[in-house]
Amino acid sequence: MLSKNYLNVIFIYSIYCFYLTQCQITNEYNQLLSNELDYIDVKYIPTIIHNDNVYLPIIYKCSSLSRRRISLSIRIERTLYRYNFAVFRRHWFCQNTTQMKIRYIRVRLHRSLAYASDSQSNFQSLPIEQGQLHLIMYNNEQENENEILRKVLYTIRFLPVHKRPSFRSFRWNPLVNKTTENICLKESEIVRVINYPLVMTGNAYGKYFTLPQYQQYSLRLEQQMRLTRPKFSIIFWLYIDEYCTSEYFRNYCGILQHLTFNNTHLTPEIFLSQEGRIRVNLYGSLYALEGTGAETIASVPRHDWCRVALIVDEYHWKIYINCVQTWDKPIIASHTSSIYYYSNDELGTFIVGGSDITHAFRGFISQMDIYRRIALTYEQLPKKLDMSSMPFLPSIVPQSNECKYYIHLFKQCYEQFILFNKRIQQKFTCNARPFVFNKSNQQCLLIRTWKQKLSSGDIRYRIFRALRRQIMNSTTDVANKLFDLTIKLLENDNIDISCNQIITWSEQAMCYGHPSAHSLLATFYQFGLCGIKRNSTRVYAGAPICLSSKYIADAISNEEALELLFSGALYNDRISLLALGHRHYYGFDGFPLDYDAAYVYYRQMSVISRHEYYNPKSGEAAMEFIHLTDEKLIEELTFDKSDSFYWLKQQATQGVVSAQSYLGGLMYNGRNGLTRNIQAAVEYFRLGAAQNDASSHFSYGLALLKGQGVKQNITEAIIQLEKAVEHGYLGALVSLGYHAYEMEKNYTKAVRYWKDCFDRIHDIHCAYNLGIMWTAGHYPPHYVVDHVQAWYYYSFAALHGQIDAKTVVAYYNARGGHPVIIRNASLSAIWARNVAEESSGVGTIARRALEAYRDRRWQTSFIFYLQTALAGVKLGYFNAGYLCKDFKNESSYDCIEEFLNKYLIIHGDNTNVDSYALSTVADYYQWNKINLTKVIQLYAQLYRNGDPQGLYNLAQMEENSNSNDTIPMDIWIDIGIKFDEKIVSNRYRKLQAIYQHCRKLKTAKSDESYIPCTLAYIKVSIIIFLNEQSKIVITITLTILTTYLYFY
Repeated sequence: MLSKNYLNVIFIYSIYCFYLTQCQITNEYNQLLSNELDYIDVKYIPTIIHNDNVYLPIIYKCSSLSRRRISLSIRIERTLYRYNFAVFRRHWFCQNTTQMKIRYIRVRLHRSLAYASDSQSNFQSLPIEQGQLHLIMYNNEQENENEILRKVLYTIRFLPVHKRPSFRSFRWNPLVNKTTENICLKESEIVRVINYPLVMTGNAYGKYFTLPQYQQYSLRLEQQMRLTRPKFSIIFWLYIDEYCTSEYFRNYCGILQHLTFNNTHLTPEIFLSQEGRIRVNLYGSLYALEGTGAETIASVPRHDWCRVALIVDEYHWKIYINCVQTWDKPIIASHTSSIYYYSNDELGTFIVGGSDITHAFRGFISQMDIYRRIALTYEQLPKKLDMSSMPFLPSIVPQSNECKYYIHLFKQCYEQFILFNKRIQQKFTCNARPFVFNKSNQQCLLIRTWKQKLSSGDIRYRIFRALRRQIMNSTTDVANKLFDLTIKLLENDNIDISCNQIITWSEQAMCYGHPSAHSLLATFYQFGLCGIKRNSTRVYAGAPICLSSKYIADAISNEEALELLFSGALYNDRISLLALGHRHYYGFDGFPLDYDAAYVYYRQMSVISRHEYYNPKSGEAAMEFIHLTDEKLIEELTFDKSDSFYWLKQQATQGVVSAQSYLGGLMYNGRNGLTRNIQAAVEYFRLGAAQNDASSHFSYGLALLKGQGVKQNITEAIIQLEKAVEHGYLGALVSLGYHAYEMEKNYTKAVRYWKDCFDRIHDIHCAYNLGIMWTAGHYPPHYVVDHVQAWYYYSFAALHGQIDAKTVVAYYNARGGHPVIIRNASLSAIWARNVAEESSGVGTIARRALEAYRDRRWQTSFIFYLQTALAGVKLGYFNAGYLCKDFKNESSYDCIEEFLNKYLIIHGDNTNVDSYALSTVADYYQWNKINLTKVIQLYAQLYRNGDPQGLYNLAQMEENSNSNDTIPMDIWIDIGIKFDEKIVSNRYRKLQAIYQHCRKLKTAKSDESYIPCTLAYIKVSIIIFLNEQSKIVITITLTILTTYLYFY
């Protein structure tokens, strides 16, 4: 009873103290604010607002006799989906208060601001740490903005996300709701866009990439809040050879572009001016047609690696340029805008280099990092390149000191040639003056010294002699001549003797500007030919190419070969472009796996290949994938000097239409062993057209329309094409539609031709052209752009082999950004590579190799196939690996790893692969006991391809092993062999069933497998008989002994 009274006294005393305190507070405010009729304020605001018994003391006073509304709210600026909304609200009324009053409001925040996230209850805490407290008094009881009498605003802070307590649900046990996952998922703030040097050739191609979407809600919210107040940094290294090389885009060339699918510019964009100044474009809104652009005053120096850092901090940006040779003297530029920039890095597609709008510069770009939400300071910038992912920084080989020496020699010879010609002209010119002038001192001709002191083989004298004979007039002529001489030396098959000359002339041709010399020389360095070790060191000039064991080594350092490839790609060398794309696509030779970078090289090469396809040149050959193991096909080829060629030629001369059409097609395309001869092909087309052959009408009309091999005659071309349609060749509608579309600009007529052609015979060229019309908005009658319809036609044409459609599909897959067209970097590289490898430039190299093989010039064939293998062409890998056996030595198995294994890697699933590669690689792995699982898979694939050798080898592996389950049961089931349950556990019974299956095979090679499979079957059957015979003898003996013991 005493304790209860005691508690009552304490309670009454506390109320009394609280009342006295409140009265004291109100009295103080009454004295200070006695003249105020209406007043509201918050006496005290805690440093952090949370839900743990936080009260806000509100002081107010109302003079009106009618009731007035007082509202208290806590608001936040925005979330991902809402703007300026309240998370806490309270209101009350007051009237006719002559004295100050105080009210204590308990704060109860929304749980998304008061508690931590909990994935088990699907609860997400908002990463907002700041809000605003609004205290408003209205003139009446209504909450109307026009009736606001007094308003007070305060900035308040909430608990940080990582300090918020867990929310306890009343329906769940608190232990269940305890957060088990990390509060913040790890997401990269620094995106490495380029981590290996990328070649920029000055064309309309670049590396496409997109930045990943943030998964963490807090990061996504911050990104949305900073759309108009962006902070980011972009750092990259570049090496410039030429600023802007394009004839059509001379003002600016692209370094980094940010575009939507419809080519709307987005923030940020970085360009390079014709004078070498960096220009930065930022845009104030999403669909702004014009942005805010500014550029540096100083130019970026050429032929030096420079670090460029762009730092954007809301409406202010800075750029720092530090070059290696002048690192301590950076180029600094800054710009402050009057408006905020709009930047959303998850929209659109970024492009490093060129695009359809702006071409790229010529040079290299490397190690580009994007700091997505960070505005770095100058002190925080990286001071040097991260060399962990690349062995070296490429340079331009033709600008080396050795190449400058060769160029100096040419200039010296050219000056002497001009001087020599001037002397000759003066000698044979009549001087009509009647008196003699004093002759000036004549400049000494070095050619006289050269004749006396230099041999006829010296490069200076030979260049002078060629200039005098007007064989060469420029460095380009010198380069072409040297390269042609090098190819002739390679074709002579005396490579061991002329190794030194081959290397020297290749180096000089490269220095004088021949693009293909880069990749030819890189082939020698990559594979250690002509005495060059694979560590890039020349051993000695006379080292035999095929008798040295050094041309393939285990420890390799192919920096010299890679540098030649980079330099060759810079000048659009076909093999170099393919080689770099191939290494990025498969990650060979230490290259990072990067489909977007591979697409850059494949795309550029595909454009070259497409140009070669539509503008064929005599002397070239189409790319034909002929394996050297296919002896029957090689015998059937129509080479230029073969009996079949002369027979066809005789038939065509005698007027056989089929022979004229067939031979014309072979000579025009350069296929089936023939070299291209456009004029002769067109003549055969003309002869066939004279006999009203439909295909000849079309081919001859197409040649007249383009002016290939014959003078252009559009009128006659249309007549020939119409005759082709009359005689049933509907493919000629493609060319008729082309004439209507391009020359007559009659879109309705063009659609009629192409739609009729597509509907009747599903011609792929007509399908592509219809896609072009939908893309350009030229399709009648609506004339609107429809990418969905265009994509349908492009996809159909590409899947059926149309070269232009393949290029377009590759481009769309690389870029993406359309609801129907999803970005797929791997697929874009595959489509572009498919076109790139059809290049007639590469086909000519493969044809040289095939002709050399036919003529038994093994070394020549091997080198040319090595060149195609360097380019990553499957044919080159296989044929080089096949020829390797002719040069094999103690390290010959390296040929298998270098060529045949990569051939299988490129095939991927190994379907439709040559059996020779499967069996050779599998035998190599089995012999060296490397990856037996891979051996089993290769033998199984060999058997699935119709070669019984695979099944026989699997059975041999099972027989020679000590266990009964060397070959997994799923492998046997996969290749179609099922065992009876009674013999599964019996090893020899299983082998007997396998060999019996092998004997009964009916394939193209079953005759070869019958005898070995039969012998193995007999062997296993004998073993089974002997084992079972011994069991019978033991059983009979035991029975006799048991009977004897029982009776006796």
